[in-house]
Amino acid sequence: MQKFNYIFFILASLLAVAVLLISLQSANSQRSLGNGQSKLLVGKIYVAREILPDHTLYPVLMMIDRLRLELAAPEKRSSLMLAYGKRRLFYSARLLENGQRELSFITLSKAIKYYQQALTVSIGSFNERLLSYRLNQELAFMVLEALPELQTFIVEHKNEYSDSERVLLDLLVEQTEILALDLQIVLYK
Repeated sequence: MQKFNYIFFILASLLAVAVLLISLQSANSQRSLGNGQSKLLVGKIYVAREILPDHTLYPVLMMIDRLRLELAAPEKRSSLMLAYGKRRLFYSARLLENGQRELSFITLSKAIKYYQQALTVSIGSFNERLLSYRLNQELAFMVLEALPELQTFIVEHKNEYSDSERVLLDLLVEQTEILALDLQIVLYK
């Protein structure tokens, strides 16, 4: 398994370098609008600690996240999903700070979906008895303990979104609360 992780890391690194080179080459390309004017292509390249969803390399990061999730052992999936959800909460806040409300909302909805997936995986793990009861219990508590951070974020930032976005947020929050109750039911059976 260690050898596979090493090969995966090398391939992901090579892909990241290739995408970086392509994006650097095309970042400042201009597109003709047909009326003698030109417009810079959409996509930002900037140097920062994190790669936000408006960055050209963000799709590479998402691809690596998906691969890591697919290759993760069952006992690691919930924690990975929570980590991805928490990261997207952070990104959503940063995008709001940068005045990118629509992209922030999309990122927040993806964060909520990762939390929901972590809840669903935890429920499924209990129902299918994939792991020991003690490990299932630990994972369930970890997922349930992560939810207040999500709820706090939504309460603090909900008014920064449009009316239609708030309606969708309410729906996603309601779905998350139902999943959390379902997990508590299987946890305390």
